[in-house]
Amino acid sequence: MNTSGSPLPRQLPAGACVSHAIKSVRNNIGYAFRISWPWYLVLAALNIGTLAFASFALAGGIEVHPGFYVPIAIVVALVTILAFASIAVNWHRYILLDQVPVGAELFRLDGLTWRYVGNVWLIGLIVGVVFMIGMLPLMLLGSLSEVIGVVAVIIGLAGFMFVVISTYRLSVKLPAIAIGRRDFSLSDAWAATRDNKLPIFLVILFQFLLLIGVALVFLALDFTLALIGPTITLVISQLIQAFLGWLLAIFNVTILTSLYGFFVEGRDF
Repeated sequence: MNTSGSPLPRQLPAGACVSHAIKSVRNNIGYAFRISWPWYLVLAALNIGTLAFASFALAGGIEVHPGFYVPIAIVVALVTILAFASIAVNWHRYILLDQVPVGAELFRLDGLTWRYVGNVWLIGLIVGVVFMIGMLPLMLLGSLSEVIGVVAVIIGLAGFMFVVISTYRLSVKLPAIAIGRRDFSLSDAWAATRDNKLPIFLVILFQFLLLIGVALVFLALDFTLALIGPTITLVISQLIQAFLGWLLAIFNVTILTSLYGFFVEGRDF
């Protein structure tokens, strides 16, 4: 019985959440591709240009010129993060608002995208710091004996799962950012998802198993393609890897959209 006077939190049906996300991706895969391919062309051109320039400039190898290559790698990584944030914002807005971007909106680089990136970094910083603070005493204790070390490892794994679950709980704010809300904070996301650790863990577990399955499929295809020839194998392998990575990214963003819709907007699956 609820005697606190505050409304009881909604209990997430993990299976229905995953099923809804799968259907959302399947039924809207064409739109997902439409908002993604412009950015993927930019990233492909950037990566090809970077590799070509690096091959020309780093004649002695990366090890010989680490100071020259690292800034380039950082720029590529930052552009990649920005691209995926832009895609995520458009995808959230399509699912939650039925808004279809046109023209330059496909390369959305407005305040919504920058806030999205900033909050991704903020969430990563928060959970990273909490994890490191929690792990520090365990690492010190683990050095005392093997028995304590085993216990520390077990506790550390539990702590890691807490961090992963906390990341998803806090990330419920990201769809709110995408649709332009400024009245929904990280603490609001944390409160909205309280008492749902197990179902959120089950959703994360499914994504982990999906990742393993995709990795196995990729390895099997890569092994099969190796029989064709090295050059064409490399090209096809990279294309398959990019496609599978994109599909997993879209699915992850869809999960966050589903969590936001369920916990914050009261939608059902």
